[in-house]
Amino acid sequence: MLAASGRRRQRGAALLALAALLVLGTTWVLVSAFSVAPRSAANAAYNARLLAEAKAALIAWVAANALEAAEANPGRLPCPQAWGDVGSANEGRAAASCANPIGWLPWRTLGLPATLDASGRQIWYVVSPGWHLPKSGAALRINSNTPAALTLDGRPAIALLIAAGPALAAAPNAAQLAAGCAARVQSPALSVPPNPRDHLECYGANAFRSGVPDNAANPVFNDQVVAISAADLLPALEAAIAKRIERDIVPPLKSVYATAAWGLSAAHPVFPFAAPFANPGTSNFQGAAGAFQGLLPFNETRDCSGPRCLPGLVGYAATPANAVEVLGYGEIRSQSCVWESPDVRRCEGEYRGNPVRIEMSATFSNVAMGLRALDLEKLEVSARNNVVFGPWQPQAVSYTAAMNDGTAPGKPAGSVTITFGATLPNIGAMGWGGTAQFRIRIDRAVIGDHALLDRTAPATGWFVRNEWYRLVYYAIAPEHAASGPRACSTCLHVGGMAKAPRAILILAGRSLSGAGRPNGALSDFVEGSNADQDHAFEQRAVNSAFNDRIVVLDANL
Repeated sequence: MLAASGRRRQRGAALLALAALLVLGTTWVLVSAFSVAPRSAANAAYNARLLAEAKAALIAWVAANALEAAEANPGRLPCPQAWGDVGSANEGRAAASCANPIGWLPWRTLGLPATLDASGRQIWYVVSPGWHLPKSGAALRINSNTPAALTLDGRPAIALLIAAGPALAAAPNAAQLAAGCAARVQSPALSVPPNPRDHLECYGANAFRSGVPDNAANPVFNDQVVAISAADLLPALEAAIAKRIERDIVPPLKSVYATAAWGLSAAHPVFPFAAPFANPGTSNFQGAAGAFQGLLPFNETRDCSGPRCLPGLVGYAATPANAVEVLGYGEIRSQSCVWESPDVRRCEGEYRGNPVRIEMSATFSNVAMGLRALDLEKLEVSARNNVVFGPWQPQAVSYTAAMNDGTAPGKPAGSVTITFGATLPNIGAMGWGGTAQFRIRIDRAVIGDHALLDRTAPATGWFVRNEWYRLVYYAIAPEHAASGPRACSTCLHVGGMAKAPRAILILAGRSLSGAGRPNGALSDFVEGSNADQDHAFEQRAVNSAFNDRIVVLDANL
């Protein structure tokens, strides 16, 4: 099994690498071809080939690395090679973090041979802020909307590959003929670490130049530059992210409300209501009753901040009823119920007889408007001697939970009713006399946040930290919402798929219209019939007009 899994991963990495090579069909390659100190066409062609191979290797590395379960920042670019490895057996290895994001290409990390440009120098490599680890353990936020912070001739880039050529002497009027550049006499001596300005011409503050065409009359620029843009990298990265969502996110997401903990099962799962589509950059991601398509309801209610933080979303639908005796021959003789706080309801009283099981019920509204989990430590039943007031003795609590479909009065669709209790101690066996005291408490925090919302979770935290949830469109069959019968005959329809899914996710890629992201235009989020909000969806080859990737959340077997 493990061997088969390994072969599948290798095949997946190979396919991603092939996709990266295909991306080179639209590579933006800028070659300075006008230097007065002319380099031969053969040298220029040799450098161009090296740079194209390095670009393909970088894209393939990012895509393959993004699939690794241990990668907390899928999409990050490797750092330039570590200067301390130069001259050692590890030469060509990427540094663990990019203290300096300008350096030599980490050819060994990329699986490339040790190659030099036509002048016998190392290939230079520059990485955009936001796309590399500035320090070990840093948390990035890389997704399809992450901007490129480098520019080449004013155009954005996330990385640059440069064949720097030999050192240049500054001509007397170089600064005038190379507009915006300062004349510099470059040292031909090689030092480690080298001064980038002895190799790269005319750059500053993450802005680089190709040298075309303003150096046509002076030997002031001889760099050959290849840029990697977001458009180059994202098709391969988004393919990897779709696979990782399928592997890491789908299993826990499909089971949020499909377990016995909620009185439900995987055979008839319930999915949370969608958050109506709005600008994913400012949405609160709150699900709404009757919303079956939109954003994933990725709101938080505990220990949170920002627009997605909704601490008052889940609340008591009504004041919980007093405790009742439901089993045995004993009875509750008296009780008093109070609000300890707005979140905690408590009943205390006296009971007698054996055995006695007491229970309490509470209905919580808006549970299915997000991804919630039960925290059973927030349910308490205790007892103690009625004569000598000793410490409260906790009792073993059992409970049932029921997701409500909105048909019962006082129990709106998406609410959950929790009934819990415990069998109280045998008074005679405890030596407590004829009566004893009980206490039963419920805290609103019994409805907590699901682990999928935790940015520190080892397997799924990357989805939160890198904010890929902002790039996900979510659709469910209405019959499998909290308000539905929890079984459908047709469910959703995805073109080319034999089974009818009960729920899907669509990974929306980068904007194909060039619009600023994020924005509130659904047509700029998903393409074609995926944006018409009916029950039919399409999946087809990713190209310049379509880049939706459908991940089935749950199929109707």
